[in-house]
Amino acid sequence: MSLTFPCEIISWQVLPAVRREMTKYLVTDKKISRKEISKKLGITEAAICQYLKEKRGGTYKFNENDLKKIKKMSDILMTSDKGFDGLCVICKEFDAPYDIMNTKKKAEC
Repeated sequence: MSLTFPCEIISWQVLPAVRREMTKYLVTDKKISRKEISKKLGITEAAICQYLKEKRGGTYKFNENDLKKIKKMSDILMTSDKGFDGLCVICKEFDAPYDIMNTKKKAEC
């Protein structure tokens, strides 16, 4: 059994899924252009397209509580001049890393 830190799970599985959900929310619900989103997220428009088609971002599905947090983060990001400054709540508040870790532990048994 290998030791996997929660931050590794966050960087490999949760953050790409967060970007996927942010992109879907901003394009679909907020009607913000892909170009503007790509500038704010610091990624290419092609990456935005891949998140929308779910070719990036993995398969993890967030619970409703986490989706609300992602939407709030997205709204703050789009109105802030500082990018993600003050938005890093993923490690502290999201359920996802712990859900993934618990699933992984059950699979190893």
